[in-house]
Amino acid sequence: MKYRHFKQFLEQLGKNKFFTFLNLFGISIPLMIIMLMILQIDLSIHPSGPEENNDQMLFVNATRIKSSSGGYARGKVHLDIIEKYFKHQVPEETMAFSTVSSATRFETNSVMDIPLRYTNSAFWQVFNFHFLEGRSYTRENVKQGDQVIVISRKIRQQVFDNKKAVGKTLQLNGHTCRVIGVVEDVSSLGRNTYAQVWMPYTLRSNPPFNPRGMGSATGDYTLTFKTTEDWDFQDVREHVATVGSKLNNIMGEDREFIFGGPSKAAEIYFRGYRDPESYSGLLSSYLGVAGKILIILLLPALNLVSLNLTRIQEKSHEIAIRKAFGATRQNLVVRVMLENSVLTLIGGIIGLFMAYGVAIAFKSYIFSSYYVETPAQAIVQMNYSVFFVLILVSLTFSVLSGLIPSMRISRLQPAYVLKGGAL
Repeated sequence: MKYRHFKQFLEQLGKNKFFTFLNLFGISIPLMIIMLMILQIDLSIHPSGPEENNDQMLFVNATRIKSSSGGYARGKVHLDIIEKYFKHQVPEETMAFSTVSSATRFETNSVMDIPLRYTNSAFWQVFNFHFLEGRSYTRENVKQGDQVIVISRKIRQQVFDNKKAVGKTLQLNGHTCRVIGVVEDVSSLGRNTYAQVWMPYTLRSNPPFNPRGMGSATGDYTLTFKTTEDWDFQDVREHVATVGSKLNNIMGEDREFIFGGPSKAAEIYFRGYRDPESYSGLLSSYLGVAGKILIILLLPALNLVSLNLTRIQEKSHEIAIRKAFGATRQNLVVRVMLENSVLTLIGGIIGLFMAYGVAIAFKSYIFSSYYVETPAQAIVQMNYSVFFVLILVSLTFSVLSGLIPSMRISRLQPAYVLKGGAL
């Protein structure tokens, strides 16, 4: 588009403010909705903080046992399975396991219910915590059952008045625990790391494992495998499959043991609480999201078709004069396409800023629906790669939406229009 034509186009947008508003509104609002939807998905899959690098991890967060009689049991991984088949058979400091609970602390006039997570020592090497003071507990601490804990900044502030906490003690569930470290608060979007107090798993009582039982063969722990050059995704999957085969041999022919994983963070999110066997995979999940996005993007496309027809009807005399003075069909079509593209780009940028503004202003409301305990801690970061893809798709729709007006232009007879005929 030549500079002169572009300047004329901008002047026309300024003159017809209502038309400009309808165009930009129809483009920016759907893009804003899509960006907010992607933001929620992205933060659930890639939460900030300790799990920010979870692309290099695989997770096992579910198990299921089916019997030949039709009975079944669902749960997570039993601690005995972890200690016998995983703990000493995978590279050290590449496997974390943990389970969530709660700790009760009695104060003078109130009772504190504190989110608690029991972990192994490698948990602190697998996930990237930011320590404000002190250190994490070691393998020796876990093995000896030392009553040591790591607390969050929030607990330090509430219990120790934001003063140095390392070396002090805390009464939790009847135990006198010594604080050895303080970490930055973790968003509850971090489903594998969130807590306010962390302690060795050996301080927790665990029910015995019974391979012939149903519920007693499942447990409460989730497994996280951090891949390395010598321990990649395929190695993890093969080892988990091998363990599954061994467990099936122990349980007998009338029962089948199924691991829910190892899966990537995106698979865990999209699978939700469905059985591992019923989940159809990431491809179908991505196609479902893409289908919703395309349906939403159809709205601005249809909006542009209608408004372009109206706009060309209003400019019919101008277009007829241009064609009478030598403007070719190609020139007129290209001009409509470029004008649509400029409107789409402007609307897309407005939509991005609107999405960011809404996410900041209504952060608590947006993330409360995702059961985020501390939505104010959620870091709003737009996925710009998704934004650029959306702009490209929107540009494609804008070009397609100009086809009908362009076909009208190609059949334009200047003399007929100048005499008062309709397009």
